[in-house]
Amino acid sequence: MLSAFATAVLFLTSYLYYHYHVGSVSFQGEGLVRPIYFAILISHTTLAVAIVPLALVTLYRALREDFTRHRRIARWTLPLWLYVSVTGIVVYLMLYQL
Repeated sequence: MLSAFATAVLFLTSYLYYHYHVGSVSFQGEGLVRPIYFAILISHTTLAVAIVPLALVTLYRALREDFTRHRRIARWTLPLWLYVSVTGIVVYLMLYQL
């Protein structure tokens, strides 16, 4: 889990650095795919912001060996983290490959 957390931190840092220098890229899709893309993007972005404090609290509780409270929050953190990870790939594919 520490490796996964470190990888996520490295990815977030590189992602923010890249977009700070390059800016944003407009979605070129038309028709039905456009609202689908934006629905996925909005949910991804919102949950990506929410996952930061959730992951920090979850990690903190595990490191403090407060496993009862860790499990309570990890039940929410893990599925949200997985959703953000998968939808990030989907957004990338839709933006650059579609």
